[in-house]
Amino acid sequence: MNITDEELIEELLNRFAKSRKAFSDLSVVNRKLLEMNELLERSESLKSNFLSNIRNEINNPLNVIIGLAGQLAIVGAGNEDISSLSSLIGAEATHLDFQLRNIFIAAELEAGEVNPRCVKVHIATSLRDLVDSFRHTAAKKNVALRLILPEYEDGSLAVLDVEKFQIIISNLLSNAIEYSTDGGAVEVSFSVGGDGCLHVFVQDHGVGIASDDQLRIFDRFVQLETGTTRSHLGQGLGLSITKSLVDLMQGSIELNSSLGEGTLFTVILPPCSILDDEDSFSEAGNLFIFDDMSEA
Repeated sequence: MNITDEELIEELLNRFAKSRKAFSDLSVVNRKLLEMNELLERSESLKSNFLSNIRNEINNPLNVIIGLAGQLAIVGAGNEDISSLSSLIGAEATHLDFQLRNIFIAAELEAGEVNPRCVKVHIATSLRDLVDSFRHTAAKKNVALRLILPEYEDGSLAVLDVEKFQIIISNLLSNAIEYSTDGGAVEVSFSVGGDGCLHVFVQDHGVGIASDDQLRIFDRFVQLETGTTRSHLGQGLGLSITKSLVDLMQGSIELNSSLGEGTLFTVILPPCSILDDEDSFSEAGNLFIFDDMSEA
């Protein structure tokens, strides 16, 4: 096909014009993407500030309520009604605090704003305080709660993110108590391997988990019972948060269970590096869960 020079020049000009238009359109799209990215960054910043502010707005009054319930228990120690009421107030406020912290940590995980902060932790003391904080909940379900220490417990220390460790074990304890049968028991134990890895075991003797369900229980908002008549409460967040935090700490979580024979969760956490202060130490874990008030 023969074309004249004029036709060739005209075709080239048309193609150049199309290229300029495509480049212009691409520039517009790129500019809009940059604007959208800026809006997303602002939105993430606002969300982070909101989470931080609302956490303080909720936690501070809750801490006051828990503290006042403790003072009320002391003042009314000789009065059975006051003691019982203060115990109930403290336990319910502590439970609400636990659930809200799960919601906040879930939001922070979703936003990618959770980073490990490691300190030295006295394991036995930290686990003892955690177990004690769930005794009221266990008593309401007629479940025995036991901490089994190694035969030669020598003040074992672990280097880990203590707040995230508390959330992990608290969720496993809450889950074990919830799915225990009346008159059952929950045992918590630990060991430290020669490689410095911390192994924590949470064993219940409750309803157990079918093999087909054992993978999906770590999915967010998944509960094995559904509908308005389900017998176990919760939002389906606890185990998904636990798995996410264990992964964040470069650990692993193992599950051994069968229907009617209970469930054993094993959490394995490797030691992490202390970056901020090599002398950082937490004897009892700076517990965010307050001890339950004395029961009437």
